[in-house]
Amino acid sequence: MTFSLRSKLFMLVGSAVILATLPVIFFSRSHIMESSVRQEREAFANAVTLVEDGLSVRYLHLLTSEVENVLQSKDYLRQTASLIAKALNSDEDVELLRVWRRSLAEQNYRLALFDANGTAVIDDMLISRATSEGVLDFKGQSVRHMAMLNAKKKQHDQFAVVRIADPVQGGEMPLLLFFTPVTDRWVLVLAEPVADTVTGRRMLEERMSEAVRDKLESIKTAGQASIAFLDGSGNLIAGLGSIPVKSLPEDVLTRVHRGDQVEGTTEDGSTLYRLAYFKALDWYILASIPMKSITGPAALLTNRLLLMAIVLLSVSLLPTLLLAVKILSPLLLLTDKAKKLAAADLSEGKECTAFAETVKDLPVDRNDEVGQLSLSFANMAQALAANIQKLVDTTAASQRMQGELNAAKDIQMGILPSPDCAPSAGKYAASAFLQPAKEVGGDLYDFFVAPDGRQAVIIGDVSDKGVPAALFMSMTVTLVRYALAEGLTCAEAMSRINENLAKNNPSCMFVTLFIGLFDPATGILDYASGAHCPPFVVSPDRGVPVRKLKETSGPLVGAMPGMEFTPCQTRINSGEYCLLYTDGVSECMNEEKSLFGEDRIAEVLDAIRGEEPVAVIQKIMESVESYRGEAPQSDDITMLCFKRL
Repeated sequence: MTFSLRSKLFMLVGSAVILATLPVIFFSRSHIMESSVRQEREAFANAVTLVEDGLSVRYLHLLTSEVENVLQSKDYLRQTASLIAKALNSDEDVELLRVWRRSLAEQNYRLALFDANGTAVIDDMLISRATSEGVLDFKGQSVRHMAMLNAKKKQHDQFAVVRIADPVQGGEMPLLLFFTPVTDRWVLVLAEPVADTVTGRRMLEERMSEAVRDKLESIKTAGQASIAFLDGSGNLIAGLGSIPVKSLPEDVLTRVHRGDQVEGTTEDGSTLYRLAYFKALDWYILASIPMKSITGPAALLTNRLLLMAIVLLSVSLLPTLLLAVKILSPLLLLTDKAKKLAAADLSEGKECTAFAETVKDLPVDRNDEVGQLSLSFANMAQALAANIQKLVDTTAASQRMQGELNAAKDIQMGILPSPDCAPSAGKYAASAFLQPAKEVGGDLYDFFVAPDGRQAVIIGDVSDKGVPAALFMSMTVTLVRYALAEGLTCAEAMSRINENLAKNNPSCMFVTLFIGLFDPATGILDYASGAHCPPFVVSPDRGVPVRKLKETSGPLVGAMPGMEFTPCQTRINSGEYCLLYTDGVSECMNEEKSLFGEDRIAEVLDAIRGEEPVAVIQKIMESVESYRGEAPQSDDITMLCFKRL
């Protein structure tokens, strides 16, 4: 799907507006939401702390009232005991105590008298229960031990508070005890039930609950926020409880019971809460607010910003449309001119007309970028016409040159014998292959029957490539044929060829050359090697290793006159074949610039023992091409293989 430049300009402006507004909307929404949540959390913390402090103050008043009541009771018991102690001087006075005991019982006070062994001289049912074995006071001390200790050691006054069974109303009742020694052998015990004090505390707690309800009703909370008081079982005492306390995680309740204020959200994330615990009353203080009440302002602002962005986008597209029409009109004209230029005939003699049609009506006089583009387009059209004419001339010259190279290739290949036209004999078979790196190359090969009846095999590699190497190669082939036709030995022929090539060689070219004369009847191969790649001889017997003819006759051929070449000889046994090749095979490079090498040639030959010459050359070429991969051919490749049948 393609878009016009106008559409792209609209999309660019729209994208710019969107990219400018969306981050603002996003970060504004995030900032407001974070600020709202943070402020609400701070408000919750302050509110819960204030409520908790107020509750502590009210509870402190309650404790103060309890302490005052207890102190008053202690003072009364101490004063009463002091009066009794002054009047108790002998055993006869004990009877007086019994009378006082009845008088004190009318005022809800109890009296008992114990000797040093803890035996009751004057007994009282409630005091007896409180001083029986195993009864501990609120401090964890044994009350009976306390009574005996006062009698034996004559300690000063002591108070104790214990809980005993209430014989009237059932349940338990707290009892305040006062121990004081009288005479030398008795301990006076006075007691007062403090049930009235507990009842008063409950009344104060109820009044405190009513005061908390009145206080919460007077507090105005934002949105749907609420503050509630709940008892230890989760029952509502005052306020509005939107979250069941028992539904909160166990670790939250554990932390709250330790005295921490815990802030969090419900499992579904719908409500923000803050929880505190007032241990003295076993009350929970719970403040909560729905998250939507906090995030509502951020959502409202986001909607307003989105509306503003849509309005801004709509308003900005109108001038964009007008600007696009003004800018794109010259560009549309340039597009039309470009189409006409593409269809114009810019061949010789017609480029001036095409240029005139191209620059017609173009706004080349404008000083802005459109004028510069129009002028550049006109110059391009003129340069294009000239370059096309040059290209036509160059193509014609290139075609002529290519035709000449193809003719040179045909001539070069015509000089060499056909690869599958080797002379055949009863015990001899041969084949050759040549693949130049360019149109024409510098490699050569040849095979024919020498005047003495032996099979001549020749292979060489000229130092250069292209046309000069092809000419040098043609001269070398001709000189080899003439030398062997005169009946010269391989070494003598090599010396004569070297002299002839070195005489007129201003470019200092040379050739690596191998000349061999093979007698299929005896298997004797007479040869001379002028620094050429060593041939391989392969036996069909796998027990015989592949051997290399490393012996050379002399240096490069054609480089220097007066060089002497020594003859060489070897024997080719029945079934063996000899492979001649140029360095285009051994020095073939792959994509990593690594050489194929003579060792790989030997490995391939070892795997194809007993093959015919045509198959040998084919297998070697397949291995070379596989090794080279996508790398280009860097040198001419030539191979000649002959076999003694």
